[in-house]
Amino acid sequence: MKSVKTLPEFAAISELEINAALDAYDDAMEEEHSSCGGCEASEENPTNPVVAEVFRLITAYTDRMNELVVLEKEQNKEISESFLADLLSFEAEAPIERIAFDFVADAVFDEGEDEE
Repeated sequence: MKSVKTLPEFAAISELEINAALDAYDDAMEEEHSSCGGCEASEENPTNPVVAEVFRLITAYTDRMNELVVLEKEQNKEISESFLADLLSFEAEAPIERIAFDFVADAVFDEGEDEE
């Protein structure tokens, strides 16, 4: 995960600013969804650069996590709890990295709960 970093222009953005951008994006998607009678939201590439960077980081973290899981399975045939703990203990350097990684970690935990 350490190889995934935010672009320099986003490193100093505060958590408050990031969450405000994400909230505005969610509101816009909700409004679009309700205005078209429940159709799928059409904006896959957000115009807000902060939201776009969060999405980029989420994709990069997910891709990197998938790569590491595949390598672990190839080497050990199963995923150990310590491997998952190490994987999810990533320390982000910037607020935007932490927020993006939290989305990925939450998805991992939600998926694990669905399997039980």
